[in-house]
Amino acid sequence: MYKIMIWAFLICALTVVEGPRSADAAASKSVFLEDLTTAELKDRLTRGCPVALVYGASVEETGPHVALGKHMFRARAYGEALAHEMGAAVVAPILPFAPVGAFSERWKAWPGSISLSPETYSRVNEEVSRSLIAGGFRRIALLNDHGGPAQTALHDLAAKLDAEFSAQGVRIFFISDNYARARDEIQADIRASGQVASGHGGLWDTAETMAVRPSAVRPEKFHPGNITQEGNGPVNEEGFSGDPTTANRALGRKFGALRVRLAADELRSALSTAGACETGVRQ
Repeated sequence: MYKIMIWAFLICALTVVEGPRSADAAASKSVFLEDLTTAELKDRLTRGCPVALVYGASVEETGPHVALGKHMFRARAYGEALAHEMGAAVVAPILPFAPVGAFSERWKAWPGSISLSPETYSRVNEEVSRSLIAGGFRRIALLNDHGGPAQTALHDLAAKLDAEFSAQGVRIFFISDNYARARDEIQADIRASGQVASGHGGLWDTAETMAVRPSAVRPEKFHPGNITQEGNGPVNEEGFSGDPTTANRALGRKFGALRVRLAADELRSALSTAGACETGVRQ
């Protein structure tokens, strides 16, 4: 019994000593910028040419069954998966706010949405990008999990910054297939199964959130919303449209994987035509 107690004590002691070291090692290999020390990031920039993924999200209402942070949860999960798929990438801190129209009268019935004007949204992304460039990144990809004005703003911003910095060997790309093309393919898949293809809080919106953050979805609240225009009509009095009733994690993982694959393909194509990337942090 005495020996057993001694071994138990030693195991506990080793756990206390080795636990933080293991956590530190994992953090140093993370794809998230905020997990790295400045020395660790500088080493990556010196040894290679990682692309910075500036992934945007939003905070907005989605009826009684999906949490306000759905886009944040998905953007982080998809950003991480995309970084691993690319092999040399760093995910900038997820930008939580986007133009979602929360200043309009109709949003007053559903608290929690936080909106930026398209101009402010573009300026925030611009200053984040300029900060990353100043720190040594030479490849930056702008993308967002939210549609509407956010996509247009990033498209225009990427063109502006790329025109300014390309002569210095710095390239900025707008990646949209994770949203627009993926949405078209996902809705075609759902449509072929005889279900309501889309919706704000509809099938794919809810399933994808379930896949990355199950606790952000309330299945007991599932019921159809406004299903006109395949779920793309106006939201109902509860703030959602479409039909989430058959949403499940497996379906969400399938749709999420498609978004990551399409984004990776588009980004690889952009990188292949971007020219040589000079390694080493600029002084």
